[in-house]
Amino acid sequence: MGRLDELWAEGWMPGGEGLFRADGRCRDAWVDGPDLAEFELGGPFELDGGLPDDPEEEAGSVGLHSRAELPDGAGHLAGGGGAVGSEGFAARFDAAGALVRLLHLADSNEFVRIAVDRPPATFTDNLDRSLVLDLTAPEFAARRPGTPDEQEPGR
Repeated sequence: MGRLDELWAEGWMPGGEGLFRADGRCRDAWVDGPDLAEFELGGPFELDGGLPDDPEEEAGSVGLHSRAELPDGAGHLAGGGGAVGSEGFAARFDAAGALVRLLHLADSNEFVRIAVDRPPATFTDNLDRSLVLDLTAPEFAARRPGTPDEQEPGR
């Protein structure tokens, strides 16, 4: 179990913005605010070493507000927020319930609804603004068991 999995199991997530992967790789992430008009993924950074040993130091608590099953038993998506109302997260879990990816945005507001129209998934915040993620894009796709996930842009 990686550090991201450990934090999640304890009800915490990384305090900084980013797209966090269970394998320890991450990318910077940015959104222009709760209107969600602009969303960008930036360059890579390493997760391990960037997470606190004591979650209360630099991690954010998890408030789960929405969940949506993926078709064909492929897992589920979850959305919610952190301790501060301006935070939002969108997470993907595999069929076994293991965390695959976690997108944490400090200025998006809490995601309270999820609609899955595969390949896109729409995460809607508490101001009724939406962020659409393509679940087939390497950044948001499920792990493929037994194959390396090295084709992700920026890696």
